Order: sequence, then C-alpha cells, then structure tokens
Amino acid sequence: MKVKVLVVSLLIICMCSLVYAEDKGCTHKPLNPSGGFICVGEAEPYEPPAGPDNGTTETGRTGNWILIDSLGIDRYVEAGKNFSIYFDNGLDSLKVYPPDYEYPLTEASYQALDKAPEWLRNDLRNVLSLINSSYQDEWANAINNANDPYIDEIAFAIAHSSPRYLSSGYGSADLFLENAELIYENDQYLDYVEVVDQGTSGSNENYYSTTKYWKETASKDTIQVEVPKEIYYWYIVHPKITDEIPAYINPNVVESNSTHNNNITDPPVGVFWRNYLFNHADAGYPVLKDMLANCEIVWNGEQNVNPTQTHAAAVITNWINECMSFTSGYERPHQPVRILRKHIGRCGEYADLTAAASRAALIPCTSILAISHDHTWNEFWEEGWVSWEPVNNMLDTPLTYENGWGWSFGSVFEIRSDGWISSVSGTYSDGSATITIYALDSQGNPIDGAEVLLAVLSDPYIYWDNYGLTDNEGKFCFTVGEGRHYYARIDTDIGSSPPNPNQVYSVVNNTVNGQNYTYSLSVSGTMPSLDWTSIDVPEDDVDDYRLEIDFTVPSQIVSGPILMDDVSSSSELYNKENGGIIDYFMTDETNFTWYLIENPFECFNLLPATQQGALTFDIPIYSDWYCIFSNDRHLNNLQNVYGSAKLYSYEETGIDEPQVEQTSFSLLQNYPNPFNPDKIGTTISFSATDPHGLSQIRIYNVKGQLVKNFELRTLNSELNSVVWDGTGMNGNKLPAGIYFYRLISNDFVSKTKKIVLIR
Repeated sequence: MKVKVLVVSLLIICMCSLVYAEDKGCTHKPLNPSGGFICVGEAEPYEPPAGPDNGTTETGRTGNWILIDSLGIDRYVEAGKNFSIYFDNGLDSLKVYPPDYEYPLTEASYQALDKAPEWLRNDLRNVLSLINSSYQDEWANAINNANDPYIDEIAFAIAHSSPRYLSSGYGSADLFLENAELIYENDQYLDYVEVVDQGTSGSNENYYSTTKYWKETASKDTIQVEVPKEIYYWYIVHPKITDEIPAYINPNVVESNSTHNNNITDPPVGVFWRNYLFNHADAGYPVLKDMLANCEIVWNGEQNVNPTQTHAAAVITNWINECMSFTSGYERPHQPVRILRKHIGRCGEYADLTAAASRAALIPCTSILAISHDHTWNEFWEEGWVSWEPVNNMLDTPLTYENGWGWSFGSVFEIRSDGWISSVSGTYSDGSATITIYALDSQGNPIDGAEVLLAVLSDPYIYWDNYGLTDNEGKFCFTVGEGRHYYARIDTDIGSSPPNPNQVYSVVNNTVNGQNYTYSLSVSGTMPSLDWTSIDVPEDDVDDYRLEIDFTVPSQIVSGPILMDDVSSSSELYNKENGGIIDYFMTDETNFTWYLIENPFECFNLLPATQQGALTFDIPIYSDWYCIFSNDRHLNNLQNVYGSAKLYSYEETGIDEPQVEQTSFSLLQNYPNPFNPDKIGTTISFSATDPHGLSQIRIYNVKGQLVKNFELRTLNSELNSVVWDGTGMNGNKLPAGIYFYRLISNDFVSKTKKIVLIR
C-alpha cells in the first residue's frame, strides 16, 4: 500500500506547474522563454544531397625506391585551421607545419601525454591546448605525479572535462586523484564486482582498466561479465554526474539555486561524493558500504524491488528510500553530498543521488530526462541499459510511464557526464518516430556545430524538449514519441532561424510511429570557403624523390556548448562521432603562402570533403611541397586525421654514396640575386666534369614548368658558368617572380637553388 501511495504522489508532483522551482521535479536551470516559444511558421521538408566523394587517388610505385623518411599522422584538426606535411627541399626530409597546435603545450603537458594511454592522447592534448599554461601544468602534473593503477582514470577525467571547468579553480589534482583512488578502495569491500587493469603505463601504451561483475541469469546461474571500456570510464570513473560542479562540498551549507557553487570548500570540511555517499551516514541512517557488504550479484533480473532482496540494485534502491523522503523545500541542490545531508528531494535529487551512489558502488549509471514532462530517473548498465527508478522501486519497466501512468512523452534523453545528450525515446514509448533537422547557410551549405533546439506543444504552451549539435553534414537526428506536435529552431555562429530567440518553426504535427521526418532550417550567413583552383599534377622529369600519403578521417569531434552545466553556460562540449571529413590538397611553397594569407591559390591532388586518400607524388625538387589537411571550411567540429607519409629516394641517385673519381659536380648560388635582366643578367656557376655524357642547367617556374634549359657539352675541369638573361625557351621575356634551377647529369642531380627575377 505504501508503494501505491508513493506512485500517486509522484504523478501529482511531477505534473505540477513548470513555473516555480520548488514545485519542479527536475532541478535544471530554466530553458524556456516566459510563456513558452512562439511558432512563426513551418520548416521546409528537406532531401539531403548525396554524401561526399571519398574516391581515392592512387598510383602504384615502380622501380627500386628506398624509404628515407616517414611520419605518422594522428591528430585533431580544429575548425578553421589546418596542418601540413611538407617535403623540405633543402634537407630532403619530411616536416610538419605548424610544428605543433596553435596553443603550445608546456613541458609538463608533453610528459603527461607520454604517460597517459595512447587512446586518450588526442582528447587530452586537445583539452590541455585550450587552457593557459598555469592550469596546464596543474592538470598535467596530476597525471605526472600519479602512479599506477590510477593514471588512466585521472587522465580520462581530465581529457573529458570542459576547458572552462579546468580553468575555473573549482577542481584540483587532489580531487581527481582521490576520485581514482576511491574506485580501487571501494572495490575491496564489494563482492559482486572487481576492478581489472589491462596493462600499466610502463608495459603497454594502450593500457586501460574496467570492471567485471557477477550477475544472475534467467536460469539462475551466476556468471561474470566484463564492462566495456567506454562504459567504465564514462559511467563509473568520471567525477561529474549531470550538471553539478565536481568539487569538494560542505554538506552543511544550503546550496544556492542560482549558482550551485556556494558550498564548494577545501577538505577536511569539504568532502567528495564518491567517499561521502559510500562511507558516511548521519545518525539514524544506514551506511551504503555496510548495506552492500553481503551482495554477491549486481542484479537478478527481477523487476520489482523489495527490502528482502540482496542484489546490489535492490540494496541501493532500499538505501536511497531509507535516506530520502520525496518532498522538497525551496532549496534544490545539484551536489550529491548536499542531497544526502538534506535527506529530501524530488525526482531531480533522487536521480542525481542514485547515479552517484551507484558509481561509488562501481555500477555504471546515468540519468534519464523527459524535460517537457518535468521528470527524471536513471538507467544502470548490466549487459545493456536497464531503466531504474528507486523512488518507485521500479527496475526494467520502461513502459510503465506510458502504459501504466498514461504519460505521452515527447523526447526522452540520456545525459552523459560531459553534457552530451542522446535520445532514448524509443525505449520509453510504445511507438516512436525520428525528426532530422539540417542546418544550412544561405547557399545551402551544411553548418557544423549548429545548436538545434526541439520543442513540443504542451497546451497551451510550446516548451523546450531536446537539444543537439549538428555534425559535418549539418544534421542532428532526434528520436521522439508519437502523437505529438514538434517545433525547432537553430542557433549558429553565422545566424539563427527563426532570428528571434523566443521563436520556433513547426516541423511536424501528430508524429506517427515508425516515420522519419526530415526538415531544413536556413540562416542568412554563409560558411567559410577557400578560393582554390585545381591544376594538373606538376611533372617530374627525374627519378629522384617520391612521396606517398595514405590517410583516413575516421571520426569528427562535434563541438558546442554544454546546455546544462553549473560552471558556465559557455562550457565546451566535445563528442566523438564516426564519419570525419577533411579537405586535402597539395601545393608548392609560393601557393602555400597565398593559401595561408587567404589569397586565391592553385593546388593539385585536390580531394574536397574526403574521408580518405592514398596518393603518390613524384617530387620535382625545385620547391618545398606541401600536403595540406584543411578544416578551414568548418565552424566548430574537429576532424581526426590518421595515416602516414613516406618519402622515398630512387636507388640510382646515389644518395649517401661517393661519386666516381672521374666525375665531380658542384652548383653555386647565382649572382646577382635578385637580378633585373633589363640591366644585367645573372651568372650561374658550376663544376661538372662528366666523361659519360651531357650535363644541363634547367630553370623552372613556381608551377614546376621547365622554362629554360642550358645544354653543357664542352666543360672545363674547374669552374664553368652560364648567364641567364630572364628569357624563356623562345627568347620571350619571362615575368618577374621566383624561379628555381638545378644541375643535371646522367648520374647526378644537384640540390635546387632559387632565383628571384625582378623588373
């Protein structure tokens, strides 16, 4: 009877007005304009274009080529930026430009990257590059000063915290170390779970940790199951639950509903939730660690929870209901420490406390929200996500809300510790549909990292319902319940649609189960562009050097603001998704300069918006040559480029081999340089005694085209010279600019030198 009364109470409370904070079920900041959104029209149905051409340009190698240099590629390319691998003509080697990210890392950060697992380094490098040097050193040294087995847990928590939080002063290296240590310490008291370390920082660059737990099968057998690595780190290790600030909290201070940061304080007064919830209890309340002492399995598969059950999910449910009463005053805390000390709350407090207590007990757990219905609950992971609501003793009954309580959800979503929102509406509705929104600029180009807001009609108001960030295609897809009226708007760096922040467009009324709805919203601004001209690959008339590039773009990092975060409304979110794209092209050093200063430029081997490439380039050695990976045409999303660059030398060039005694070669710098051929020619001096045949001085323009050729048949044994008057093959005057020259014989190709012609 007690349970039935509680269910009725919950129904009444959760359906109360959305206006007053003390009446809310959820405890998140208000996200709706006063009186709800205003609909100003209908969105346009949209048929997306075909995906990018991911064709591969590939040329097989022939001849006897020797590998002389190589570079691995594995880095994030930020939106609006690029990086290049280039052939250094002077040193006959490969280099990277710029040599590092725009924001340089401190020495401590480089040490931390070397110590962290390899699979974490890109994420860690990205977040450290976005904070200043003093905070870099603080967080890097949290890794550098740590020992196994805690290093990977600390590194993951840092790599997946927002730069805004890491620069706020709220957290500390001590907090992240304690968070990691408590995982292993709490494990010693729990029979149903064990932490497993796969390698160490000194034995395996891709080391990681996870947990194994015991569960009961339908046939009543007990088996052990390993938690996937990503589930362990996101839903056990991460020190943040939903929107609270990971910090040491004074449990006795009333938490501000507006800032949620006034009870942050240093130890020993301040305590961390992973310790406080597991090891401490106020007088008259049970200690979670003691209640879990006899648990041998995580869950037995039963839906109903009662006080006699001894599996961990039931014990945590009973512990929460013994510690909490379902009501609230004005204070609506987000911090699990303060929630437990207060001993009262509604669904928002229950969900935060459940997630934190479960993670302290090494059970993966997350929060589930239905904002437009003002309700939140939990899921825990047991070879799949299982719905869980301790306030009503409910386990694995996701359709109770719809079929038992008569609720008709709009969107239901899971909120990850970094603030990323994922639709789970299909789990909590008998029927569901998808609504895909494309964000486009005024030219129809996709906008990456656009903020897409989905709203739903709750008579008579239109309320915020879900939120997403667009991918490289300008797309975000929502899973929604059936039979509702949905609205949308987008906010981007180049405009909003509709333009006013309290407006939305109608997208679909009365959604139908199984249907897919696709719409576009366009803004007045335009996406960035590059003024390139694609040209033929420059010809190379000598077998000397060859460059091979092989790359993929396996993922993109969708970037934007965290919608619900107590640190700041502008905290940054980075979520990795499959399907990255990059603009790849090659060019010489002159056009590379034009590209960098945003002038029109020429390039070759152009692969726009590609996911992969495999290219071979026979190098004309009159210039440095740049292989450019450009993310300039995106606004927010990072691209993960992975691959290799290899430089080969042809065996017959005699690299690092002595010349035969009868042949000697040298090529000097021309004089004068620069030169004006209308006043005086420039002299090119050289030594080339070759008994085997013809020698030549060849002059090229910046496109690699041969413009002048001096054939040298009668040579002195010492110094020889030719004079160039600035004319081409046919005696025509060549334009001012940069030219290149080299000495070529049967068995010799000199280093290339530069001439500057002025008029």
